[in-house]
Amino acid sequence: MKLNLVVQAVKGWIYPPACGVCEIPLPSQRQLVRPFLCEDCEESLVAIEDGYCQVCGQRYDAPMINPSQCANCGDREMGFDFAVSAFRSSGVARELMHRFKYGKQIHLARLMGSLVSNVWHDQRLLEDSWWVVPVPLHYKRQRERGFNQSHEIAREMIRLAPAGMDLKLKPLIRRSLHTVRQAQLDRKDRLMNPLGAFEYKGKGRSRGEDEPSNGVRILIIDDVMTTGSTVSECAAVLRNEFNIEKIAGISVMRG
Repeated sequence: MKLNLVVQAVKGWIYPPACGVCEIPLPSQRQLVRPFLCEDCEESLVAIEDGYCQVCGQRYDAPMINPSQCANCGDREMGFDFAVSAFRSSGVARELMHRFKYGKQIHLARLMGSLVSNVWHDQRLLEDSWWVVPVPLHYKRQRERGFNQSHEIAREMIRLAPAGMDLKLKPLIRRSLHTVRQAQLDRKDRLMNPLGAFEYKGKGRSRGEDEPSNGVRILIIDDVMTTGSTVSECAAVLRNEFNIEKIAGISVMRG
């Protein structure tokens, strides 16, 4: 705890502790609980802890009699085995993500890592080891933004993982096509936009220890999932290259 307090003191000097939404000052102790988010703003977040599709993770607005698969993915073949999101993308949650991604407030990665840790309530994730693969940005967009938000979230998720979990960061995929942002498209175009946009980084090279072996489990990390098509396409790329035991899609927020 003393070490955490020292780290928070140093980071607090660089980034004065204030809420990432309403910008009110935060006490140092609050930074240890939920960095850069005040209690009032946190209370407005809508957690996705039950009542969600067991395949794509879409939250149900009403109780379902047979909640195994929803209208979003019932007629689709998903590249991942299942997906889990932490919070609904609306209100305060959406504002935080916009400030993080488009406002270049990279210090909010600590908050995003704290928020995405909410997914560990799903018992299917409580395996002892996973490879963690962030959804990549095209190099032009990453150069424009200055960082890859999914990569930063993945790093924080690993740092905050439950005790006993063995998570290894493995950026195995590159984005080969500079596509339109998913947020700018309707559902039909969102389903098509990521197709063929990704490729395995090691294609054409000899295989080594950084490649998945039989039995490996993979978490693909994204910031926001809506249709799940981006994560599904990334999963399909890896399945085309390797014999993987399980792939789960993880996101901070669900559109």
